[in-house]
Amino acid sequence: MKKNIFEYRDYKIYLKDFISSRPRKGHGIQSQMAEQLNCHSAYITQVLKKNAHFSLEQAESLNTFLAHNSEESNFFLLLIQVGRAGTKQLKERLLDQLKNILEKRQVLKERFSGKNILEPSDQMTYYSEWYYSAIHILISIPEFRTKDSIANKLGLTLEKVSSILEFLQSIGLVVPRGNQYEFAGNDFLFLGADSPLLPRHHSNWRIMAINALSRAENKDVHFSTVVSLSKSDIQKIKEKIISEIESSRTIIRNSAEEELYCYNLDFFKIGN
Repeated sequence: MKKNIFEYRDYKIYLKDFISSRPRKGHGIQSQMAEQLNCHSAYITQVLKKNAHFSLEQAESLNTFLAHNSEESNFFLLLIQVGRAGTKQLKERLLDQLKNILEKRQVLKERFSGKNILEPSDQMTYYSEWYYSAIHILISIPEFRTKDSIANKLGLTLEKVSSILEFLQSIGLVVPRGNQYEFAGNDFLFLGADSPLLPRHHSNWRIMAINALSRAENKDVHFSTVVSLSKSDIQKIKEKIISEIESSRTIIRNSAEEELYCYNLDFFKIGN
């Protein structure tokens, strides 16, 4: 399993964890790394266990070996520079750069490539109630493409469903085909943290989550807990959560449309 480099502040710990995570606990990996760097494997051991450091040129070569993407490669090079920094002032400057990268990654709008194709006036309606997005996505499932099937599935009146479908059709998110409708919203609709509609959107679906608690469905997963933890670990958990969201989106994007689910995640500071 590939290690998430953004959870690390020390490139040596990252490399050690990468090696140990490989089959047979990484047996032979250091030799492969040495071959990539055109050096002796003893040098790899010296770097990982002593005060020696890889050069930036070697780090760039390791980026290829580790199959880093562009963002991961830049972060890895920065971790190397932090490790090599010879003065406290330089190290602090480099750590500030790390902090800025990590803070930017925690802004979901910066991480996700989806775009919001709705006009502001249409956003006001679409995010006003849960059933607009629910019906929009439900139509992607073949068995729920008629007004009757949608109304029965969501417990809404035919009049309400007809009104919502008319709106979704007017903004190009569904297309009528006889007495059925087809999903046309190929772009991922996303509200940034700066949108005034975001609190309402989150509230709508968290209310639905609360309602789901009364059903006690075995298929559902609900988890709430209060924890105390270090400030450094807060950032690590945020990174894990956002990485999991990215991973889940990839699975969802390639998944067949069969069931309608809501995916809510909360992780926030309590008090001032």
